[in-house]
Amino acid sequence: MTFPSRTILHSNESSVTSAKPSRTLLICIDRDDDVGVKSGVRTPIVGRDACVAAATKLSISDPEEADANAIFAAVKEYDNLMSKGEFCEVVVVSGLFERGVLGDKKIRNQVQEILKGYPADSAVLISDGAEGEELAPVIQSLVPIVSIRKVIVKHSRSVEESYQVLGRYLRMLVFDPRYAKYALGVPGIIFIALVLTTIYFPSADTPLILVVFIGIVFIIRGFDIDRKIEQIGKLSATGYLRLFSVIASVLVILVGIATGISVFFPSGAKASCSNPACSLAQIVTHTPSLFPNYAPTMAGYFIHYSELFVWMGIAIYITTTIFFNLIRPGTRRVARYLVELFVLALLYFPVQIFANVLISPSSNSDFFVAIIMFALAVNFTIAAYLYRFFSRRRRETQAIEI
Repeated sequence: MTFPSRTILHSNESSVTSAKPSRTLLICIDRDDDVGVKSGVRTPIVGRDACVAAATKLSISDPEEADANAIFAAVKEYDNLMSKGEFCEVVVVSGLFERGVLGDKKIRNQVQEILKGYPADSAVLISDGAEGEELAPVIQSLVPIVSIRKVIVKHSRSVEESYQVLGRYLRMLVFDPRYAKYALGVPGIIFIALVLTTIYFPSADTPLILVVFIGIVFIIRGFDIDRKIEQIGKLSATGYLRLFSVIASVLVILVGIATGISVFFPSGAKASCSNPACSLAQIVTHTPSLFPNYAPTMAGYFIHYSELFVWMGIAIYITTTIFFNLIRPGTRRVARYLVELFVLALLYFPVQIFANVLISPSSNSDFFVAIIMFALAVNFTIAAYLYRFFSRRRRETQAIEI
């Protein structure tokens, strides 16, 4: 990483003194990587001109973005310090869109990389929110922090601009995937569940068509399904194969769920309802107050008849993931998915016995406990082996690097 060279002129100095000048690093923090996601500029961004160009590009892509104002504020602080004869540099670092621990580690690594090219004695943190205070301990371990600045965008108190601000946050709830899945997706699932409840309990007085429509719309927008469908045409050949495997897995799981439900509501006349699960469903349908008494038994029947298909759907997804990791160039992360596949197979029989225990608690309880203990023993054995295996590989890798 190269840094632009600068000459600082002091009116009262005729020669360069032998004392080492103090250097200040102005760090603008973009924790959710808006500058990368919205404008396509990669961080770290070093230097006044580069920061101005990035902030300008970000402002053009999203004029309401507060991070652009934070970058301009950092540039203004840089100009102010330079005019007073201070040695300083301005940079922009960013985390990840999802934030979290990995994003904060990315910010720390970028600051560490910058300090190799510009060994500063102090730092000033600048952000558009509380990121400065939250990330201060992370940066403090690399360079002393002398100041933290929070850039707050000014808004008019007029009613018209208040509605504009409110509309911006409403759009965020609808189109930002981080918030939409909770603001729209979860209520959509609740509406669908309400409709299903009304179908199986007709006494509920609910406008089914309206609720189903609202639920479908909320789920599609909340989980960004519409945009994902638009991107299908841009998939590569490998992407289409991966999409096919995901759809196949989902369909098999749905078949399992439908199989479990069909046990309680078989096709044909009510007189053909001869199995115990169907009889329980009829009792609960006519007397809903008895549902808590029969819920464990009904759950056992559902698990018993649906588990095979659900396990097959999950196994299809894991197996195709292993295949695509094998053909993907670069690092092959196959061991993790092999373990997942093995654990899935190992859990099949304990879950099946658990379903039988729910149906008939007194018949299989001891056998269920024995199977669970056996499965736990196998899991612990595999975990210990994998821990030793990867620890040995890590030590070998570190020894090679040294």
